[in-house]
Amino acid sequence: MTKSNNSQTISKDNKTVIYMKSLGKRYDDEAGVLDALKGVNIEIVEGDFIAIMGPSGSGKSTLMNIIGLLDRPTSGVFLLDDVDIATLSEKKLAELRRDKIGFVFQSFNLLPRLNVAQNVELPMVYAKKSKAERSKKVAEVLKKVGLADKAKNKSNRLSGGQIQRVAIARALTNNPSLILADEPTGNLDTKTGVEIMNLLRDLNKQGVTIVVVTHNPEVGDYANKIVMVRDGLLRKTKAVS
Repeated sequence: MTKSNNSQTISKDNKTVIYMKSLGKRYDDEAGVLDALKGVNIEIVEGDFIAIMGPSGSGKSTLMNIIGLLDRPTSGVFLLDDVDIATLSEKKLAELRRDKIGFVFQSFNLLPRLNVAQNVELPMVYAKKSKAERSKKVAEVLKKVGLADKAKNKSNRLSGGQIQRVAIARALTNNPSLILADEPTGNLDTKTGVEIMNLLRDLNKQGVTIVVVTHNPEVGDYANKIVMVRDGLLRKTKAVS
C-alpha cells in the first residue's frame, strides 16, 4: 500500500464517541490470572480515524472487543456516546451495539445464501425497520460503496474487494456512531487492500468515525491517530501528519 493523504482535521468541539479511563480487563482461569489490559486511557472523537496497532498478544484484540461491546472491562470507565456501559443489561448492550457500531471483519461474514441487498439489510431487519426504509437505505449505501449494480448478486459472484465493500455497506445501514474494522485488508491482495482503505478514508472525510485494528503499518498510514498497544498498555498515541 502507498501512504495516502490522511483524514480530515478534527475539530476540538467534536463530540466524544469513545471515552476510556483507567480501563482494565482481567482473565482468571486454571492457567492463572492474566491482565490483558492495564489502565487504558483513550478518547476518540467524532470524525476521528484511529488505528489501534500492536503485536500478537499485545491486548489490541481485547481492546477491540471491548470497544465493540463484545466484552466488558473488569475495571475502569467506558463511555460510548456518553452512555456508561457498566450500567447496561446484556439486552441493552446488544441494542447499543446494533444501533451505534458498524462492524467490518477480516473474514467478511456475509451469508452465502443471501444476495448482496439481503446481506446489507440484515442489521435493519434486526432493528425492525420497515421494508420501504430498508430498500431505500440499501440503495443508498450500495451506491456509496460503488456496488449499486450488484444488489442481486450472490457473494460467490463477487471478488474479495467487492465482498468487503458489501460488508462496509452493511456496517453503514443503521447510521452508526462508529465503524470498527478488524484487519479489513487481511484477506485481500495489495491493490484491493488499497481500494478498501481509500473507501474507508473517503467515508471518514464524510464524517464517519472509524477505528481500525491492525498489525499492518501501511493500514495505519490512513489514520489521523495511531494507538500502540503492548503488554496490555497503551505505549504511545501519536497524531499522523
